Amino acid sequence: MLVEDSLVVRELLRHILSRDPRLACVAAVASGEEALSAIDSVRPDVISMDIRLPGIDGLETTRRIMSEHPTPIVVIADSVEDSSLRISMNALRAGALSVVEKPVATTHAGYDAVAGEICTQLRIMAQVPVIRRRPIGTEWLGRTAAADHRDLRHDAQ
Repeated sequence: MLVEDSLVVRELLRHILSRDPRLACVAAVASGEEALSAIDSVRPDVISMDIRLPGIDGLETTRRIMSEHPTPIVVIADSVEDSSLRISMNALRAGALSVVEKPVATTHAGYDAVAGEICTQLRIMAQVPVIRRRPIGTEWLGRTAAADHRDLRHDAQ
């Protein structure tokens, strides 16, 4: 399943996937909300996820998918270098398995290499078994702290 808000990039990714006979696009959606509602019906083997999405961003969508419907996720990012390194690390922390660079126009010199890397990562990651992940962050930590506090009160009585 492709999750990409840009129609141009979504269609470019569809084109890239269509060149590899081992890959098939079962759904292409423009938002995290659409991905979350479609995942049960399309049951993808792997998800290509954009980070910058309208509404629920790609990081939160990844977290929700990994906690509710564990599925291998490959983040397709604008750049995987320097300033975007933090985004890549956050994507991996959220549960994505890998981060690859977003393709640019088919006339770009590095297009074939980027297209090949996307297909390779999607094929490889589709084979990786994933497990349900508990939410990480203040919401989960808050519940843990509250539960610990209740346990301490109970033990003191």
